[in-house]
Order: sequence, then structure tokens, then C-alpha cells
Amino acid sequence: GTIGCMVNGAGLAMATMVGAVAVTAIGPRADLAAAVTRPAVLVSLLALLIATVSAAAAAMTMSVPGVERSPAQRAVPIAATVAWAGTWLLMMATSPAGHARLFHAGCAIEIAVLGVACGWTLVAMLRRAAPLKPAWTAGIAAIAAVTVASAATQLICPIDDPAHQLVGHVLVAAVVGLTAFIVGRGRLSGMPFDTPRP
Repeated sequence: GTIGCMVNGAGLAMATMVGAVAVTAIGPRADLAAAVTRPAVLVSLLALLIATVSAAAAAMTMSVPGVERSPAQRAVPIAATVAWAGTWLLMMATSPAGHARLFHAGCAIEIAVLGVACGWTLVAMLRRAAPLKPAWTAGIAAIAAVTVASAATQLICPIDDPAHQLVGHVLVAAVVGLTAFIVGRGRLSGMPFDTPRP
């Protein structure tokens, strides 16, 4: 309906803006045109894009009682996020060991700062609608926040080594996402660890 389209559009616009501003401000990787022709990078970015778009739409839709159409709407961003991590796990299992740094402070800072900025803005928007399922809404919102942050970081980071991607990007995003979920659930519920409303 009209309400669903409006909240979906607001969530998608916000997520897109955060990522675009970050990439523009820091600058994309020098070999971006060549990088996106490599299957692992392309699949990873597509998975992150699907996760971001579907999670932002689902979170905003879930914030309006009666608008959510199907539980499958929550499954898409979860599956896409798993596919992102799975892409790099597969690459690590099938590719020769790389020599890149597993953890890079710059990547971690970018994911954390962008994830927090996106997550905070999204939760502030969701609080206005008083969602009936705070745990689910916070979880899906956390996925939207960390996947848009991870997508922007991958456009900036020149290291495509699977081990670096898993430790420096996926693991960092998981930590940031878990933190965002805990904080977001508390804010959406009214108090930390509150039982979701029926």
C-alpha cells in the first residue's frame, strides 16, 4: 500500500545516501573497474546490495503494524548476508593462501562508523512507528546497517584476499551488527532485553 511504499522508500534512500557519501568522501579503490569483473568481488557486492535493499525495506515495513506481507520478507536479507560470507568462505577453500593482512584498522573503522551512522538513523526512524516486533525489526535493521557499511568498505578497500575479507570485513560486520541489534532492540522495546510485544 501507500504507507509501505513510503517507508520502504525512506529506508532505501537513507541506506543509499550513507554508502554513497562514504565512498565519495574517502574515494573508491583505484582498481574498482577491474575488481568488479572478478566473480568473487561481483557476487559479494551483489549479495551485499540485495541484503541492504531487502533489509532496509523489511525493517521499515515491519515498523508499520499490518503492513508486512510475509515472513519471507525477513528471509531474503538473512540469506543474502549468508551468501556474502559464503562467497569468501568458498574462495578461501578453493584459492591458494594469500599474504594480505587479516585485519586492517581502516576497514574496521569504516564498517563501524558507517554501520553506527546508518543503524542509528534507521532506528530513529523506526521508533517513530513503534514496531510491534522490536527484536525482529532491530535485527533486520542491523543487517541493513552493516551490509551497506560493508558494501561501501568493499568499494574502498583494495584487498580481495578471502582471509582478509572474512576477518577484516565479515567478522567486524558481525560484531558491529550484534552490537547494533542489542542497542536497537533496547531502544525499540523501551528497555534493554525487553520481551517483544505480541
